[in-house]
Amino acid sequence: MKTLLAAIVFVGLAVLLLGVNIFFFKKPFPDGEISTNPEMQKRGIKCAKQEELEMLEARRGKKVCDGNYSDACASCALYKIEKQ
Repeated sequence: MKTLLAAIVFVGLAVLLLGVNIFFFKKPFPDGEISTNPEMQKRGIKCAKQEELEMLEARRGKKVCDGNYSDACASCALYKIEKQ
């Protein structure tokens, strides 16, 4: 019983310490989503789904967003964030 209680206290303390910034300072949780994270977009990192759609559009002969903010980029998430 003592071991179980000690484990519960230890896990509770670990969760509290790991969440200090979120619980007490109200900082937002880090955004790990590739399509909405501005740092990843600045570096040109795209999600696999977006890359695959671009490859399919290129095979079909459609314009593909190449990062120069042309009309082909109008559907790109990076284009929308940069224009705001």
